[in-house]
Amino acid sequence: MTGVPLLLLGLLLVLAAFGPEDVERERDRGIVARVVRAPLHPGTWLATGAIVAGFWVELVAFAAIIGILSTGVSLLFVGVGVVFVVVAIEGSRMVARIERRRALVADPRPLVAHPYRPYGSGLRELVSALFLDPNRWRDVGYVFIAFPLTVLEFAAVVALWGGVLLLLSIPVWTLMTGELLGGLDAGGLHAGAVRVVPALERVPTAGAGAIGIASLLAGLVLLPVASFAAQGLMALHRQVIAVLLCDSGTAALEQRVETLEVSRQAVLEVEASELRRIERDLHDGAQQRLVMLTINLGLAADRIDSDPGAAKGLVVDARDQARLALAEIRSLVRGIAPSILMDRGLVPALSALAGQSPVPTVVLASLPAGERVSDAVERAAYFVVAEAMTNVAKHAAATRAEVHVRREGPLLVVEVRDDGRGGARSVAAGGLAGLSGRVEALDGRLVISSPEGGPTIVRAEIPAATEGPR
Repeated sequence: MTGVPLLLLGLLLVLAAFGPEDVERERDRGIVARVVRAPLHPGTWLATGAIVAGFWVELVAFAAIIGILSTGVSLLFVGVGVVFVVVAIEGSRMVARIERRRALVADPRPLVAHPYRPYGSGLRELVSALFLDPNRWRDVGYVFIAFPLTVLEFAAVVALWGGVLLLLSIPVWTLMTGELLGGLDAGGLHAGAVRVVPALERVPTAGAGAIGIASLLAGLVLLPVASFAAQGLMALHRQVIAVLLCDSGTAALEQRVETLEVSRQAVLEVEASELRRIERDLHDGAQQRLVMLTINLGLAADRIDSDPGAAKGLVVDARDQARLALAEIRSLVRGIAPSILMDRGLVPALSALAGQSPVPTVVLASLPAGERVSDAVERAAYFVVAEAMTNVAKHAAATRAEVHVRREGPLLVVEVRDDGRGGARSVAAGGLAGLSGRVEALDGRLVISSPEGGPTIVRAEIPAATEGPR
């Protein structure tokens, strides 16, 4: 008769397969309706399975993490313990990833993992990411908090479903045998010398039917309670996961506001710096040449009657000054918005830029012919490459460089790679810091990888919608 509980469980699973699938509509129902319909809801069995799986996951994770962490702490004085601590921290991060996926089994609403500090390219960034990242330590704390929770959840689910199956099995046994519990003899109701259900041994056969009906009613009452409890326990555990392992909407919004404030300030600083540069270039370059041109023309006008030869020389000199002033103004305009970029697009502009570089540079682009993006995105990408190539020429001691332009989903990605000595860093008020602000203002990011000895990779990722030919 041990197959009767499994038969009942299989029947409930079959019925649940035809249960309601609209999760949002189920949440709109009243509490009584949700409890009554819980046994037929697929979420009940998904939640039960997630709780059972979570118990074993947390059992293994807790034993492993606490063992590795305690070993690492005890060996810190010899230095080797640091490796064990790192393994425990990164192992907790893996457990957090598993738990976020487990939470999606019973409720498909997405959970956004909290952000982790990147490892970076140097030892300082690596140590900071591993030991000073609060979210990594939240993962470790979750392992210790989740273990007792999953034990309680597992015990509650097993007790409830065990009670349901026992109560629903009693009337089936009675109906099939005519005796309570299928006519098991006294020896079958013993576990060694201890009686498991001694009270039921003394129940007369005539009362077996009444007890069978009572157990059936009790089982039918406990069935939706157990089903709804399984959903509720998993929902509560999902909240624990959301609080400890995920980015809350408020925190994400605050981070977004902070990022926008920083990028806005960076853009304003870049704009002010550009205005100062333009003013300085005009003052030191074209303005001085125009002043000399005016002086020369004035002198030529004074001497045109008395000394035509000298006046002609002054006019020729003024013409040269005008030509140089025009060239400097064109160069200045090219630094603001290169005409080739506006007219032909990003790839031809980068090819022209690479051709002017003193370091041999190759442009590798996979953008479809004629594809354009917004002017702001093209300018940002252009100036990222221009600044990076300037740094390559001045500081990298490189023998060759590559410019990569491609799309990665909704992002326009530009990379500048060189085989120089590396060591490039983004410092406050530096050119790379200004580029980072320009890119972040477009919801993008600038990543610099430049270990000592090279190679250096400057990568910009900018959201960009595709535009047709202009």
